[in-house]
Amino acid sequence: MRASWEQFWFAPGDARNLALARIVVAATALWGLLSRDLPAISGLPAEFWAAVPANTRLRYLLYPGHEPLERILEDLALAALAGLLLGVLPSLCALISGLLLYHLAPLETIIWNPNPYIGAFTIPVLALFALAASPCGDAWSVGRRKPRKSPAWAYTWPLRLIQVELTFIYFFSGYSKLRDVGWSWASAENMRLWMLTFNQGAERSVFEGPGLWLADHPALCLLMGIGSLAMELLFPAVLVSRLARRVLIPAALAFHLGILVTMNIAVFYLPLFVVFLPPFDQSETRFPLRWRGR
Repeated sequence: MRASWEQFWFAPGDARNLALARIVVAATALWGLLSRDLPAISGLPAEFWAAVPANTRLRYLLYPGHEPLERILEDLALAALAGLLLGVLPSLCALISGLLLYHLAPLETIIWNPNPYIGAFTIPVLALFALAASPCGDAWSVGRRKPRKSPAWAYTWPLRLIQVELTFIYFFSGYSKLRDVGWSWASAENMRLWMLTFNQGAERSVFEGPGLWLADHPALCLLMGIGSLAMELLFPAVLVSRLARRVLIPAALAFHLGILVTMNIAVFYLPLFVVFLPPFDQSETRFPLRWRGR
């Protein structure tokens, strides 16, 4: 068990895989920040904040009426993410942007959705702290003439941590369905109601035809419900099984494409699936691990 544990977290990796994750995480967080006006939430009337408990405001240091300050913090986060994207002081930039996004991200829930599974910053915030403690700038960094060479295992554990966080999104989504609704969540009638609900209102529906068509076919609704629940509950298997990665990762991507065109639900974290790519240098994984670090 100890050998399997060490092999999972500290198998030899490639600096380019970690650099790719750094770039994608930074780009995804930038995409989220630039597509939302989070500082403006601080300037909303106090009535919008009436349901936010005081301990939640303290937890994230959020207090309404300070929009200019929030815009300064947003600009700092944008600058830090740009530095991380380019590989300029990447560890420091990842730490700064992670702390700032931890503060700014909850503002999204007031104007968008409190569901952590489809938020723009849930996974990026956690990934930024992993990158801050890793040699994520050893490859593909601007201004670095000669790439640094860290121990091969140092490039693996940050990717593994992000992989675990991604599996949590799916597994606990399925778990919450069973806890709150039960196995009947996958029933044809429940899927039909979801199709109809998420295709109401032209202001939020880009695709209407596919979802309404699917709602008229109970057998397909049942198949969608069973497939979705099975994929979510089984998704942690991608951490330990190559076969599961080959089956479940394409299934997850197809799942998100399906809910986009049938229910108009889009998620920001799909680019982060690059952390599941095999090492660029496959030769480093042909030998058994001999890690004796402290």
